[in-house]
Amino acid sequence: MKEKTIFQNLKERIKIAFEVRLCHFIDKLVCISTKYKVEKNTLLIIRLDAIGDYILFRNFLEELANDTIYKNYKHVLCGNIMWKSLFEEWDKETVDEVIWIDRKKFYQNPLYRYQKQKEIRKQGFQIAIESTYSRLLLFGDAIAHVSGAEKRIGNEGNTDNLIEKEKKLADSFYTELLETPNKPVFEFDRNKIFFEQFLNRKIDLKYPSLLNKVNTKEKKRNQIALFIGASEVYKKWHFENFAKLILELNAINNELNFILIGGKNEQILAQNIIDFIKNKNNSENQSETQNITSLLSVSPPTNIINLTGKTNLIELTQKIAESNLLITNETVASHLGAATQTKTICIANGRHIGRFSPYPSLENTEYNLPISYIFPPKIEEELNQNDIEKVYEKYCNSMGIDINNVSVARVLEEV
Repeated sequence: MKEKTIFQNLKERIKIAFEVRLCHFIDKLVCISTKYKVEKNTLLIIRLDAIGDYILFRNFLEELANDTIYKNYKHVLCGNIMWKSLFEEWDKETVDEVIWIDRKKFYQNPLYRYQKQKEIRKQGFQIAIESTYSRLLLFGDAIAHVSGAEKRIGNEGNTDNLIEKEKKLADSFYTELLETPNKPVFEFDRNKIFFEQFLNRKIDLKYPSLLNKVNTKEKKRNQIALFIGASEVYKKWHFENFAKLILELNAINNELNFILIGGKNEQILAQNIIDFIKNKNNSENQSETQNITSLLSVSPPTNIINLTGKTNLIELTQKIAESNLLITNETVASHLGAATQTKTICIANGRHIGRFSPYPSLENTEYNLPISYIFPPKIEEELNQNDIEKVYEKYCNSMGIDINNVSVARVLEEV
């Protein structure tokens, strides 16, 4: 078994090395074979990260579109196809054209990569910008390089996704790198710093907002939305915790309506929650031992609606916007809650603390968002006792702490 594991690891490493070399070869082939003429007043905006990152970036597209200098440019966005539907609903008027990139195909399909890179290079952009802090050599960096733009401006960035050798190569792809703080800074604020430098002016944005895009005023008083999944296992609060939380909230107010939201990947989790609640009388040995109401004394709620896998991103956003409370793992839902001014409780394990969580506090900023974060007890204790920035530095690039150290009782305190 051990020899097989070594062989499998070796095979995977060889596969990755081949794919990386092939990507570089395709990019060089495009550069050599594609003629282009630089078109004045053309701007390529590259942003290929995930949906949550898009929520923290999208407001700056409007800043670019309305800027006194760049409003007369042709704006072309090179974006991640994952958030295409959101962009087309909220932001399509901010650019003139979009080149959508399927990241998996861009990495694994040589013909697809060749066609996309050729499409970009042929346009002959005058300026290309890549504002991502944790850059990726084979994605945003490679596109900036192959674009052949006269000015290629990137974020100085860090080495979260690059080893030093790769970063040196990636940095050489740009004609200018803009510096943002080399410490944990909330990602929206980091984007703001980047675009203030690029536009050479102050930007009057305090937090991500969808207030003019989504109906955020009509809240259903008794509706609680629970986003139960996440992209990584370490971000997922156990389904039994969500089930117990629903039981406790229902015991406090049996007029509450609970909606379980998420994608198709969360459908099994949702069913597990529903099954746990139905079978709660057989769950005595799993009940909370802390000072909260005994689960065995609570009647099972019937007011649970399972919408996992049944809503698109636009519909999911509206469900969050109309809810009186959102309880979520640390994922895109937390940023949608903030952007729609929905009271949000986010359960997080501490990884990337300071960058993606929590939102800056009221004490030292003008933020006024109804969003709170709950971390494992050890992190919360350190946040209460120590300099916050030191705690951010300690945990930001770690794997955090087991998210299931967060108790149901602790979440109830925030409701």
